[in-house]
Amino acid sequence: MPLSNFKAVFFDVGGTLIRVHPSVGDVYARHARDFGFSGTAEELNEGFRSQWKIMGGIESLGNKSGPEAEEKFWKDLVFQVFHPLGGLDRFDEYFKLIFEVFRDGSNWKIQEDVIESNIFEKLKQQDITLGVISNWDSRLTSTLENLKLAGHFKFILPSAVVGSAKPDKKIFEEALRLSGVAPHEACHIGDEVKTDIKGAQSMGIHAILLDRENRFDDSTQPKVRSFLELV
Repeated sequence: MPLSNFKAVFFDVGGTLIRVHPSVGDVYARHARDFGFSGTAEELNEGFRSQWKIMGGIESLGNKSGPEAEEKFWKDLVFQVFHPLGGLDRFDEYFKLIFEVFRDGSNWKIQEDVIESNIFEKLKQQDITLGVISNWDSRLTSTLENLKLAGHFKFILPSAVVGSAKPDKKIFEEALRLSGVAPHEACHIGDEVKTDIKGAQSMGIHAILLDRENRFDDSTQPKVRSFLELV
């Protein structure tokens, strides 16, 4: 079904619209050298991946919201990433620094097909309402502003602000409320089956899986490899 059939289109962010550049481990390592870290970016990437899994990602905050809850989540995660590698000198100081570093657009890259497809402009020309539904913390809006993406959206919903993370229904309900459309008039595009696709479908919202790397089998439909297939 073409996107022009919908009155509202919602987008996931991480992995869908943007990615960390060059990687989480590279950014962590670059700033950690002054705090006594001598390991590799790859070790930090591995540590980050496994700790993210152990802690259950930002979704683990559930209905907790606000700066304290999200900072505690990130502080625990960053501490556990560095701890097996010998830890850091002045960890609190490092954490404050790295927490701000990820607001900055220079540590993120907009996915190439987002730019090439010109998808936001094309949808807006058809009077389609655009919004963001993301399992993210309150830095999301400033990160998207720094990347000059925020202006495309009528609203930006980070899970840690809403107190609801995909696949939970509340965050999707809020997106429908803000866009003033019925579930069947909306479409959500994201790169994860459990959170994005099943979450949207449980609300009766149409969902499209963006699977650039062909990570998922073809049982999830509709599935595209690029935003270029959608315009």
